[in-house]
Amino acid sequence: MNQNQNTIICFLDCFSQLSRLIVSLSKEHFSYLPIDPPKDILSKLPSELPSFLDNTPASRELRSAYVQHVISKTLTYRIFHPFLFTLGRRYDKADTFFQMLSMDIRRKSVRREAFWRQQTLKAAYTTSDAKQSINVVAAVIVDEIIDHLKHFADPRNLDSLLVGIRKIVKLAAETWRLARVERELILASLPAPDADAVANDDWEEHGTPKEGSFSSKEDPTRHVILRTFPRITREAAHEDFAGEEEKSSPCTYSQGCVLYSDSPVVMARLQELAKKSTDALAGDESPRRGSRDSIRTDGKSPSPRRSIQNDKRSFEVTA
Repeated sequence: MNQNQNTIICFLDCFSQLSRLIVSLSKEHFSYLPIDPPKDILSKLPSELPSFLDNTPASRELRSAYVQHVISKTLTYRIFHPFLFTLGRRYDKADTFFQMLSMDIRRKSVRREAFWRQQTLKAAYTTSDAKQSINVVAAVIVDEIIDHLKHFADPRNLDSLLVGIRKIVKLAAETWRLARVERELILASLPAPDADAVANDDWEEHGTPKEGSFSSKEDPTRHVILRTFPRITREAAHEDFAGEEEKSSPCTYSQGCVLYSDSPVVMARLQELAKKSTDALAGDESPRRGSRDSIRTDGKSPSPRRSIQNDKRSFEVTA
């Protein structure tokens, strides 16, 4: 097994582990919701996502999917998308400059861009304060994720939740640091639900076996609600490097994961909500029984005057 094959296996393992850690944390720490989150937090939820504030099986699974979405979205936009994620938000303009410079060089020569990017990022990641910079940015990202999710977790377990999120962010940062110095570009994609020109059929469906989906992919009303893990791919080697067979074709490290409007967990939750609504309606319409004044032995209804007198005596006794 040569170095290129080892590299491919390494990234496959790392991104698979990252996905497993995110799924595990979402199920372990968000299976029980003690109180409803504040209204301002709920207002930020995707409008088409069914309510997941109950502790029923489908509600838990939907809440877990939302947690995975929040973590993956934060990692994608704060670590995977920047040219150099250690710059942090304070240096957004500098990062944008590097992004534009990279694209400009790439338009002229893919080979030169690869060499320039490798050397630039290797220098950035091997400076004396590189590790400290990574830790600082990682800590900010951890706090950002916690702020998003703490209202959906049991407050008694926030310490262990914090440990789990730190582990996820650390793995994402370390893996991406290695990915960025590869010659061929490695890209992470987490498009918006309504993004154009996205082949959603290439993504795995959340909560279904990899062999296929239970839902009809040809249903015209079927659409994306949210994505729970990014799609991560490596581009094919440039023709100048075509002699390396392992990199002559693109490589997919993660297919990405998506939740549809008719995914099994969504349909199950909608059924739970419909049953809950029906039961509540039936409860409201049920006649009250056993009231001494509403049922008389002679079959007649009590007079309004007598009812008022009874209510008055009852109030006086209570007082």
